[in-house]
Amino acid sequence: MGLFENLGRKVESFKQDATENASAPTHRCGDCDAEFYTAYETCPDCGGEDVHAIE
Repeated sequence: MGLFENLGRKVESFKQDATENASAPTHRCGDCDAEFYTAYETCPDCGGEDVHAIE
């Protein structure tokens, strides 16, 4: 396998991983299980205060 083929495969793998991780929600409400891409102090759906980061 050539150097550029190997590099191309690694770049494509990196792009796919980045795309999958970028589309995953980062926070969840413990009260209503709503998921968000932004940290909130209170849930915009139910007003609950149990908003935490998804690990």
